[in-house]
Amino acid sequence: MKNLFRFNFTKDTAAAFAAGAAMLALSLLMLPFAGDSLADKIISFALRDLLMIFGLGVVFVSLYAERNKNGVKAIGFTGKKTALSLLLDIVFAAALMAMFLQEGRPQGILEAKNLYAASYILVAGIFEMTFIYGYLRACFEKAFGIISAIILTAAFYSFHHAGFQPEFLHLFFVGLMYCSVYYITQNLLIVFPFFWAAGALWDVIVSSDAGEEIKNFESFAIALVILFLSAIWIFFIRRARRAV
Repeated sequence: MKNLFRFNFTKDTAAAFAAGAAMLALSLLMLPFAGDSLADKIISFALRDLLMIFGLGVVFVSLYAERNKNGVKAIGFTGKKTALSLLLDIVFAAALMAMFLQEGRPQGILEAKNLYAASYILVAGIFEMTFIYGYLRACFEKAFGIISAIILTAAFYSFHHAGFQPEFLHLFFVGLMYCSVYYITQNLLIVFPFFWAAGALWDVIVSSDAGEEIKNFESFAIALVILFLSAIWIFFIRRARRAV
């Protein structure tokens, strides 16, 4: 029972709430820059791609993992039941796709514009896994227990879409689903990449109007930039670790 509910508010808990608030602020700051002008695109790139996805999802989380003695295990890639986690990841993804396809197979799903969008969504998914379902969930669990962690993580996941996909109730339940599934094996490999990708790709590319904004080569180029910056950063911190 103590794993389900507890109260142990620490400096790390306060830091998690502050980091989560920073994520929400970055998303909200995108609202005035939703136009198609060059200035709007540059500012949106800085807010969402550089500061949120790369800054919080890669730089911030990697520094947290470096400081934590458990490394990436601290954010949910625990190594527990890895084979089972991956198997269930695939099974859940297949079940979710089967449910979606009952509505009919979408036309032109393999068109270039959809593949551009998919590349961006998958890169953004790294941020969601590391920062939201990884860092925030872990900090909330330590402070408040599993039940509160699931609810708080789902809420932050939902509201972080405020600046680009404001479908809060739907996304809250999506967050509840992914966060709850994590606790089956306590390994994020049960959620990412397949189960999460099946839901995210369908939700954004097929079901949401928000997907139209990223169905372009520009989004593909941004995804490559974020991947390149991430690789450089990981190389940098690994080199710094060896030098200590």
